[in-house]
Amino acid sequence: MIDRQFLVGAVIAGTIMLIVILCIFIYLVYKGTKRNRINEKMNAYFEQYKTQWYNYLVYNKPLDHRPENQITMKAVDHLFVSYLTTLNNVSIHTKVSEYAASNMQNYYIEQIKSRDRSVRLNVLQRTLLLELEFLVPLIERRLKRKRDYEMEEYLLMLRVVAKYNRNLFYAHVYKPRLPLDDYEYKLLLSTIDEGYIDYFTSHFDSLPIGLKLALLDFLSLSTNVSNDFLSFYERLLTSEDQELRIRVLKAIASFGMVSDFQLYERFVDSASWEERLMMAKILRFVKEEVSYQNLQRLMADSNWQVRKQAALSLLNMPNGRVILQQIIDSENDLYAADMAREVMKLG
Repeated sequence: MIDRQFLVGAVIAGTIMLIVILCIFIYLVYKGTKRNRINEKMNAYFEQYKTQWYNYLVYNKPLDHRPENQITMKAVDHLFVSYLTTLNNVSIHTKVSEYAASNMQNYYIEQIKSRDRSVRLNVLQRTLLLELEFLVPLIERRLKRKRDYEMEEYLLMLRVVAKYNRNLFYAHVYKPRLPLDDYEYKLLLSTIDEGYIDYFTSHFDSLPIGLKLALLDFLSLSTNVSNDFLSFYERLLTSEDQELRIRVLKAIASFGMVSDFQLYERFVDSASWEERLMMAKILRFVKEEVSYQNLQRLMADSNWQVRKQAALSLLNMPNGRVILQQIIDSENDLYAADMAREVMKLG
């Protein structure tokens, strides 16, 4: 009796599963067919009007028609993106932005209000690319809501307000609606106006710690290194925050210059192996007699990464190979000797 009930239950469960799979299959086929029909109509629109659009955008000739429905507006939207990503032309950019504001506001407003996250992400990217300023008030209102968006959408909205509403951007940078770590802050720093970078640098002490760390990493990629820039970093070497000091040392190591070695000397014996590692890099840019002495000390470090970096730094210095060979021959420290041999082979 139990076996029969089990069999009947299994058949019913299997039937339900088949029905669910069939429904999903039918839905996917329907969506695919619908998408293909839309693409066919968009392609037909392109073929019919591509010359008129080219003449309008490039030669400023009159356009004798307007997109009349969602599909043709979607086609025009794709056309705009194509032009702006392939032609760096201010005049075309202006015409695209003006046309969208005059003739396609309802289309884009409907998208920014969509429940579909992917549609909202798409129109936020369009807001930046096409400069759809008429969407900014809607985006600002959305930002003021508590939390009905995820991180990717939040960062895009912040990029929009950074372009159009400086005060609102600062408010979210200092007190974000979603918790931002240094990775998210770095994404923002890489996409916003350079004026913000200057502001954050001059107001560094008041920034959230995540933004401080992100800014240090971001600035370390700059090729515009001056004495003022170096002074800004060296001032931070006295910070009590170890992670911040490590980022500062990392940035200075990438610059390839120091002002006064006395500011750095204590980090050779730091309790943090990351700080000692950065010093093994920085010592390449210090006077040779000081470098050789401290790099030899770091060759005896307890951390293999520090030993390896010290050896690599020596390898690239004028008398470095001689010192590495002396470490090998002396055999006073087997770990240091092994690392010297390994790096000499690499060299």
